Amino acid sequence: MSVPKIMALRMGVYTVLIGYLICDLFIFNGPLHSTLNTSPRDTEAIIAEAKASGIVARVYYRPIYRAQVEEAIREYLWRRGRTPDQPGPDERHLLRELVLQQLIDQELIKLQIKVANAEDVAVPAEKIAAAVAEEKDRYLDPRIFDELANRARWAGSKEREMRLAARLQRADYLEQWVPDDVTEEEARAWHQQNKEIFPASFPDAKASIIEALSLRKRDDMWKAFRYLKLRHYAEGKIDLFRDVLHVEESE
Repeated sequence: MSVPKIMALRMGVYTVLIGYLICDLFIFNGPLHSTLNTSPRDTEAIIAEAKASGIVARVYYRPIYRAQVEEAIREYLWRRGRTPDQPGPDERHLLRELVLQQLIDQELIKLQIKVANAEDVAVPAEKIAAAVAEEKDRYLDPRIFDELANRARWAGSKEREMRLAARLQRADYLEQWVPDDVTEEEARAWHQQNKEIFPASFPDAKASIIEALSLRKRDDMWKAFRYLKLRHYAEGKIDLFRDVLHVEESE
């Protein structure tokens, strides 16, 4: 196609687009006109809607419900041999805040996994089967595992496998960004620098030093990942409704 024909084609496209914009904005009040001239929703109306639906947060418009927070708290307490009525008001307030932030992070990780290469985040079937067996073996009485599954509202063994697969997927994804491996050289260097406060010989202290350094490294890497990879990109995309989260405290 010659240059004049290409220019003529472009001019034709531009003319059509400009004509559509003029008609949309000034003649038949189309979608663009409505978007530009519709006032933002009232904040009180949004909060009222969230209260009615039990929504405590939205992550890229994906809701997190008060029921999810309360269920996560019940499981947290149950795993520690405590009942839901044991925490006082201050502890329950803190638990809700912490659990909500964890659920928000999980949603952000899920969204990142969705846009990742499927092959990069796939979990082998044998790894899922091993995770199911390991989860069951954690409890001496199989009824405890069944109770945990019922609390999580897992409908049958297939859903249990799907839930565990999703958990493994998140763990594998995080491992790429939040490594916690510590070499023997790093552990030995730390021991040399801290002999005064850690007088034990390196062979005797090696395992403890590596474990402690791994925990510290993972914590540092997680903080960096959470800020740079999760929360930084989601700035302005997270809505919190703390009046719904702490509804009985504010009444």
